[in-house]
Amino acid sequence: MKKILLVLTAIFMMIACVGCGGGEKKAEQPKDAKPTAVKQAEAAPAPSGNKKVLVAYFSWGGTTRNVAKLIQSKTGGDLFEIKPETAYPKDYHATIDIGKKEKEQNVRPKLAGPLPDLKQYDVILLGYPIWWYIEPMAVKTFVEAQDLSGKIILPFATSGGSDITSSVADLRKTLPNAQVKDGLLANSTGSIDGWLKDNGL
Repeated sequence: MKKILLVLTAIFMMIACVGCGGGEKKAEQPKDAKPTAVKQAEAAPAPSGNKKVLVAYFSWGGTTRNVAKLIQSKTGGDLFEIKPETAYPKDYHATIDIGKKEKEQNVRPKLAGPLPDLKQYDVILLGYPIWWYIEPMAVKTFVEAQDLSGKIILPFATSGGSDITSSVADLRKTLPNAQVKDGLLANSTGSIDGWLKDNGL
């Protein structure tokens, strides 16, 4: 009987020691410490340094303009508004009807005024509202007007319902030689800082 008690006591002591050791190990290395550090190292690209930045945007109702100005203030880049030669109607329904026809007919609306020399920029933050799941055709006119090979394109958009995924895919087809990065749906401005940081800005 004493032997059995001694064996049980020894087993109990071993279990208790193992349990204590596990607790110390968890305390020394929090569960998410290593993955977080690795994730940050992988996600953070090299800082923009002396790269020249342009924030170019098209805005119909002013929402995208406000976001573009906020992004410009955070990046210190130049600001340029993409304006069609013929302004869209102020009526929302009339405008989306025109936007739908332009998309279906693959139209490139003429733009007003001279365009900036895009050769001088390394990074172009491209803003627009989502029209019929992609960027407005006036934005296509802008990005096709000059050679953007090798340029970093960071799309951002505002939308009443659609996300930016289809638009980013469309821009990648339009600009196969540019580096079109994952876009930001900027209906809420709270995610802008993180997005800019992830892209080295």
